[in-house]
Amino acid sequence: MTQTGLGPGIGEIKYVAPATSATSQYRTQLESMGVSSGDIFTSPADAYDAMVGYRNDVMLVAPGAYDLEEELTWDLQNTHCIGLGGPNVGGDWSEPNVVIYSDETDCASVITVTGANSIFRDLVISNYGNNAACLTAATINIYGVTCKNVAFQGVMTAGNDDTVAAASLYIGGAGMYPIIEDCVIGQDVWDEREGANSGMLRFSSATGRPNGGLFRRCRFLSRSLTATVALVALPAAQCIGRSWVMDQCHFSNFYDGSTNLNQVFYTVTGTQKKAIQLRNCSMSGFDSWQDGTFELIFGDMPIAEKSGGRMLEMSET
Repeated sequence: MTQTGLGPGIGEIKYVAPATSATSQYRTQLESMGVSSGDIFTSPADAYDAMVGYRNDVMLVAPGAYDLEEELTWDLQNTHCIGLGGPNVGGDWSEPNVVIYSDETDCASVITVTGANSIFRDLVISNYGNNAACLTAATINIYGVTCKNVAFQGVMTAGNDDTVAAASLYIGGAGMYPIIEDCVIGQDVWDEREGANSGMLRFSSATGRPNGGLFRRCRFLSRSLTATVALVALPAAQCIGRSWVMDQCHFSNFYDGSTNLNQVFYTVTGTQKKAIQLRNCSMSGFDSWQDGTFELIFGDMPIAEKSGGRMLEMSET
């Protein structure tokens, strides 16, 4: 109730835990606490199938690495997922705390959220499929989704490191006003990205103009030596709508010390004006916030004596 903020409106609880072993005692502990074995599953997909929409059912996932055999379409409204490993989401499937991942070569998106007003927190979602078809860790394609302390990891293999559409998080055409706080979008320890104008965050629909999203205290991570690679991709004129705020976020590319990437944001002409508003943000490993000046990326970080707190378009310099 506390973690979701739902209070007494909470629904049924479904658990996910590995089989009891020398390295996992969670299932035994849950059963000793009186949890029915019928409410404990070994796969997030099976636990999800036991949930019901519109009643705030919650999936609680014990520490472990859970390999999905196919994309999990999260289409139940007002259903939620919480990891039970605490706040550290720095690992991946190979050194897991709570990790939901796929290594299937035909899994485009590990979790695709089309259930409105769903909450996710304290877990890692990874797409480790070694194929160009493996496009993203997660897709938000509905209104009202909240993500808190979630790591989204994609572009991890040689099979998709040069795929322009490959990313770590997709915002679809219906992905209206998500709240994404204290999350990590991307990773900088796996394969080196090479896709020109690609991004770890990608607004993935050519239409829809999703609006009103908030990224707060998020880290955007990349590993690349290809100057034309970006970190956020807005590849179509109607892929984004108005008033997306990125508050206290950091954008970082790991490189060899001599190769900056050209820009954080890849944008095209005709996109919604002033769509992204940066507040107290920073970047490292890039020459500029954007190469194209299309009245799209604005921020409040210019030199103080010139502009104070007034938001200006972030220029090439």
